[in-house]
Amino acid sequence: MTVAKSKNIPYRNLFSFWIFGLCNNFAYSVMLSAAQDILNKHKGEDPIEDNVTDATCVVEITTRICSPTSTGVVLLCNIIPGLCVKMFCPFVMHRIPYWVRHTTVCVAQASSLIVTAFADSVPVALGGVCLASFSSGLGETTYLGLAGHYSKHTIATWSSGTGMAGVVGAFSYAGLTDRHLLALSPTEAMLVMLVVPALFMFTFYFLLEHTDTMKKISFSQAKKSSDSEKATSQSAEKLPKSPSIASVDSVEMEKSLAQRLTIVKSLLRYMIPLFLTYFAEYLINQGLLELTVFDCAHGYGTSPASQYRWYQVLYQVGVFVSRSSINCIQLNMLFIALMPVFQLVNTVFFLLNAIYAFLPNFGVVCAIVLYEGLIGGGSYVNTFHHIHKKVDPSIREFALSTVSLADSIGIMLAAFVSIPVHNAICEMQWYR
Repeated sequence: MTVAKSKNIPYRNLFSFWIFGLCNNFAYSVMLSAAQDILNKHKGEDPIEDNVTDATCVVEITTRICSPTSTGVVLLCNIIPGLCVKMFCPFVMHRIPYWVRHTTVCVAQASSLIVTAFADSVPVALGGVCLASFSSGLGETTYLGLAGHYSKHTIATWSSGTGMAGVVGAFSYAGLTDRHLLALSPTEAMLVMLVVPALFMFTFYFLLEHTDTMKKISFSQAKKSSDSEKATSQSAEKLPKSPSIASVDSVEMEKSLAQRLTIVKSLLRYMIPLFLTYFAEYLINQGLLELTVFDCAHGYGTSPASQYRWYQVLYQVGVFVSRSSINCIQLNMLFIALMPVFQLVNTVFFLLNAIYAFLPNFGVVCAIVLYEGLIGGGSYVNTFHHIHKKVDPSIREFALSTVSLADSIGIMLAAFVSIPVHNAICEMQWYR
C-alpha cells in the first residue's frame, strides 16, 4: 500500500521542497563563506583589490598563523537569531498561514543580501548576517512543518536541497569574487545572488501544489480556521507517559503549552544526538580548521586562505552527499545515536592537530573533512526521516519543527566555544 502511494507522488512537490532546502540555507552558507570579507568591512577596502582571495602559499611555517578575530563571531550572528525563531515558532506559528511565513522568509533573505552588500562597517554587515539567520531559522521551522502535509519523501528532497545549498553557496561566492573567474566585488556578488530569494518566492506560489490541509487564511480568521481543522483542547493526561511518541492521539493545531512541553520531552532522544553532532562539527569548522594550515610543499601550493575555503567546500560536499542518500541508506536509532560519538572523535582529533600539527599534508585533512560532512549530513537527514516515519501524524508538524531547534543550539554553543578555543591555541607555542 505504501509503495503504491509513493508511485503517485507529484514530482513537482518533491522538486519544490528541494528548491526550498536550497534557497532557505543559501544565504546562511554565503555568510559563512564571506566571513573574512565581512570582518574586513572596517578597513573600507575591497578584498578583491587587496588580493586576499589570491594570496600566495607560505614557503615555511615557523609560527602559528592566526587571524585576529575568529570567524566564530560571524557564526554567532548567523545562528542566534535563527535559534530564537526556532524556540518561539513551534508554540505560535501554527496560527499563521504558510503564505505569510514564506513571504516573510523571502523578504528577510533578500534584505540580508542587500544590507550586507552595501554595509560600510562591521556592525552593519553583521546586521545583514542576522537577517540571513532569521530567514533561515524561520524557513526551517516553516518548511519542515509544511512537509508534514506531504509525502515523507519531501523530507529527503528538502534535506538534499539544504545540502546542495552549502555547495552552491560556497562555490558561487568563491567563483563570483575570484579574479580568475568573474572577478566581481563582494558587493556585486551579493546583489547577483538576489536571484535566489526570487526563485524561492516563485516556487511556493507557482510550483508547489497546495494541499487542503494547509492554512489559507488571514490573521483575523486564524482562531476560527484552527477550530475548523479539528483542533481540540484535549488535556495533558491523554498524552502517553512513556517517552514513545508514536501513539500520541491528539490533534496538533491547538495543543496547550503543557501538552507541547510533554511532547518536547519525548523528542529529546532525537534532539540530543543532533545537538551533539552539530556542536562538534561546527567547533571543527569555525574554531579548528582555520588553524589547520600547511606550507607550500605540504599544502600543494595553496595559501592558508585557499586551504580554508577548500575545507569548507569539501565539508559541504560531504553534507550534500549524505543528505541526498536517504532513499538508498537509512540508519536506525542506534546508528543515529552513534553519529555524535564519531563527530566528537573528529573534534578531538582536529583539536590535537591544531596544537601539535601532526597531520602530514593538506590532502589528508581534506579527506577527513569530507568524512566529517558525511556524518553531519547523515545525522540530519536520518533524524528527520525517522521522525516523519515513526511519529504520529497528529503531532508530526510540531515534532519536525521542534527538533530542528537542536542543531541550532549545537551550532550556537560551538560558536561561543570556538572563539576562546581559537584564542587559546593562538597563544600556545608552535609545535611541528
